[in-house]
Amino acid sequence: MLKEKRFVSWRRMSRLRIIVIIAGFACLLHVTRRECSPTVDAQVYNPQSLTDFPPVSRDMEPFQATAYCVTGITKSGIHVAPGHVAADPRVIPLGSMIYVDSPLMGGIYQVLDTGALIKGKIIDIYIPSYEQCLEFGRRMVKVRVLRYGFQGEEQPNPPNRPRG
Repeated sequence: MLKEKRFVSWRRMSRLRIIVIIAGFACLLHVTRRECSPTVDAQVYNPQSLTDFPPVSRDMEPFQATAYCVTGITKSGIHVAPGHVAADPRVIPLGSMIYVDSPLMGGIYQVLDTGALIKGKIIDIYIPSYEQCLEFGRRMVKVRVLRYGFQGEEQPNPPNRPRG
């Protein structure tokens, strides 16, 4: 009889775990959708033509690219906007201008952010639409560095943040 009770208790516990996992996933999906901008059409930020930036390297290097849509302030202290990319600062320093060769989100981007999971030859492109982020997924792109780091007075002044 004692073994039967333990078996029933274990069954209840496994059902409870499944319910908690499903509820957690639903909350995560809801929070992710809420933090994304409601914009549907993401335009590639292309303020200058390629001739404005003579490439630092002539070679196009293969990178893995992902997309993100969470808004906020980047590592460089600027609000996230189209045309911003996150990259590993050991590979491409903050402030660098890059050209991404991709049929879906190709164009000129500025590296203004980093990420905990962005290590090595990975870039994370900001796309304001959650649906377009899912459509983009993870793909291989070719990247050419047009300029390394910030130039002169271009270094952004991050807003004063309260220390907590």
